Order: sequence, then structure tokens, then C-alpha cells
Amino acid sequence: MLHLARVADESARYYLDDLGDELALVARGHGVDAGRWMGGGTAGLGLSGPVDGPMLRALLDGRHPRTGHPLASRQHRSVAGFDLVFSAPKSVSLYLALGDREAADSVLLAHREAVDAAVDHLERRALAVRRSTDEHRAPTPTTGMVGASFTHCLSRAGDPHLHTHVLVANLAHGTDGRWSAIDSRGPFAHARALGALYDAHLRAEATDRLGVSWSWHDGRGWDVDGTDPLVLAAFSGRSAEIRQELAGRGSRSARARHVAWASTRDRKDPSLQSGDLAERWSRRASIAPGRRWERTPGPGAPPDRLEERRFAAAIAACPPSGVCRRDVVAAWSDALPAGARADELDGAVEHWAPGGDGTLGVGEPRRAPASCVPAPHHLRALGARPAAAEGQPVWRHAAAAIDRYRARWGIEGDRRTLGADREHLAALSHPQLADHLEMARTVRDALVRLGVDPRARLEREGLAFERC
Repeated sequence: MLHLARVADESARYYLDDLGDELALVARGHGVDAGRWMGGGTAGLGLSGPVDGPMLRALLDGRHPRTGHPLASRQHRSVAGFDLVFSAPKSVSLYLALGDREAADSVLLAHREAVDAAVDHLERRALAVRRSTDEHRAPTPTTGMVGASFTHCLSRAGDPHLHTHVLVANLAHGTDGRWSAIDSRGPFAHARALGALYDAHLRAEATDRLGVSWSWHDGRGWDVDGTDPLVLAAFSGRSAEIRQELAGRGSRSARARHVAWASTRDRKDPSLQSGDLAERWSRRASIAPGRRWERTPGPGAPPDRLEERRFAAAIAACPPSGVCRRDVVAAWSDALPAGARADELDGAVEHWAPGGDGTLGVGEPRRAPASCVPAPHHLRALGARPAAAEGQPVWRHAAAAIDRYRARWGIEGDRRTLGADREHLAALSHPQLADHLEMARTVRDALVRLGVDPRARLEREGLAFERC
């Protein structure tokens, strides 16, 4: 999950005060980033390794971190920066707090790689500065983000809550050699895609490293399958506080939720001790006789197909003007139960929403939803699309061949993919029958290449497998 907000405080006190002071990770002996520089733009400023407080404050003030000279005019920078908070699901945070050392280390690595993948996507697809042209101000590429990340593992209620703040200075070096404020429209337009991509990458890493499977829950999305809901509730103190505040206000709107979040947001309790936290979490995990948190490996291999209904529902919720590539990235990410690494996911989406035209931020063109949502007759014949990028050309080639056949013979409607079942094959003309059987071979070959047994699917469509 991603929460994106503007930052007005140039002192960065909230982030710098917590450097190296995350008690849960210290308690378990795990290393945590004490703030690290991030982004392609940091190299040109000579920034690497751990974050230095005065340098970070200089960047947020629009000045060079080493010389102090202004990099961009303050009149064009109404905010100091942007805070992107990437939060792991609560069930994943429990692996860090209650799992063994190996599981906790795996979670930290998976989370860090997912954050890095999302930031890389931000730089390639969403980050831009605005430059005036003859007609308007257009998004222009940059040399990369200038920012820092801070990994925390506690909520303000003292519960396990693995999350990383990526603090992005409102400052970027355009490819034209000029420093200026970021075009803030881009990060906000891509926020849903960045959050979904982070979640998908985290699921893929956790699936490989921990052997877990995932299940969807309304209200919180994908969570580790088999995690006791009572244990989740026991470690969700902040959520309970917010729900209680919302109930008292009698509203559940996004605005009311933000107000409830802010009004219940206390400072982290400095009196908490490492040993106290570990003991408290251990007691809370045993909230009922026989009910404890434990590592539950998922059954068998992870799914390698898209959940087409979830994908289609997400695309249907997009504006009537059409869908952008970022919408497809978000929908594709949410429709993968086992997730996918960002590069694999981006490669798969490229076949349905190409992004090779160089457009950035809000400049992405809109396209018709039908261009990325398969028709029912495609899904009946070929099944759900594969998650992997290499399977997309095979699936698309077979789908296009089916459409050509249907158009050639005037087939409409969706009752049968090829317009005839076994009982009506004899009534077809010889040319159409030949085409019908040839198309069945095409479908069969595609299914075999996609790793699907074609027999049952072809039989369900009324095709005699033996004749294909």
C-alpha cells in the first residue's frame, strides 16, 4: 500500500529523529536502514550511503547539499517535498515481529526490493519537470529523483508495522540541464499504480522466500493466507483507534478518515523498551487458547494466471475518457494473487498498454478499455492471460486468429467461441469446417505453449479433440 502526501516542513525533523531508533528491529537484532539516499539524481550531487541531516535539510530548501548554493527558485516551489509511505500488509509485518530470524530477514529484503522497484518505476514513468513550449507547458524528463528512504517497523500504537518513508525533494534536474520543482501531477496520478506495483513485487518476493500463498480480503487487499484474523486484529491498534473515532463522528468518507487519522495520531512512546516490546508481542499473539501466529507455507505452486474478473472490474472503474498505462499497471498488479516482480509485470503490461512513446507523468495517452480487456470468447477458448511477459504474444496471437475467423464467417455473440458446437459441425460448409478445425489446432497449440491441458477446454467448446 502507498500513501502519498506533500511535505511542508523543511527541517525533516520527523524522519531524522527516528534514524536508527526503531525498537522492534533492534530488539530482534535486524539491521535497518538508518536513512539512505535514493534516486538517480543523487549521484550528480555527490550523495551516497547514509543520510546526513544538514544535507537533507538543504535539499528540501532547494539548495545544493554540499555548497549551499540555491539550485532552484523558491517562488516555484510551494512545497518542500513529497512523502511516499510504502506499507507492508499486517500479516507480513507479523513475520518480522514474531517469526524466526530467517523469516524476518526475508521480509526485510523483500520489502526493501519492492520499495526500490516502485521508486525505479516512479523515476521512469512518473517523474518529470515542466518546461514551456510554443503552445503549453509540457512534462520533460529528468536525471532522476533526489530523495532518501527511512524504514520503520512500529506503528504509533506500538504494533508491528513495517513501512518505508521515501522522502522526495521537490527538486529535479531536467535533461535540459536546469534544476526546478517537480511536476507534482505525475506522482499523484501514478500513486495507485506505484502502490499496487509495490504490493505485487512484495508478494512475489515473499512467495519465493517464505513459501506463502495469498488470499484477497475486502478492505485490506491481499494478505498471507492462513493468518488468524484474531491475531491480525490484536496487532492493529491504530486501525481500531481510527475506526472508533470514525464511529464517533458518524462518517466514513475519505475526508473524515483523514481527520480521524490526524486527531488520533500521537507521538511514538519513547518509554517503550526493546525487551518490553518482544514480550508484549509474544503475549498478544496468544490471544485465545490454541490460537497462535505461526508460519504457514502455501499449498503447491503459486498461481501463474491473471484474475480476469478483478482486472476487468478495476479497468471498468476508470474514467469514461479511457485508460492510461498506469491504470493497466495498477489493475494488472492487483489481479496477480502471487504477485510479480516489477520488471516482469512491466513487460507483461507492455503488450497491452505500450509505453514506448516516451510520455511521462500525466502525459500518458488514454486508450479504449477494450484494448486491454479480453472478450468473453477469448477467455472461454484460451483461459485467463498468463502472468509472465513471455506468454503474452502467444495468447494475443491466438486471440487475434480467433477474431479473424469470427469476422470471416460473420459470427456474433459469445455462446460459442467459433460459432458451432460438435452437433452443428456437420452443417458447416466445407471451407468453414476446414477453417473451424484449423482454428481449433491454433487454439490447442497456444494452450500447450502456455502450459494448459487443451483437451478439456476444447471439448467444452464442442470441438472433437481427436479431429484436431
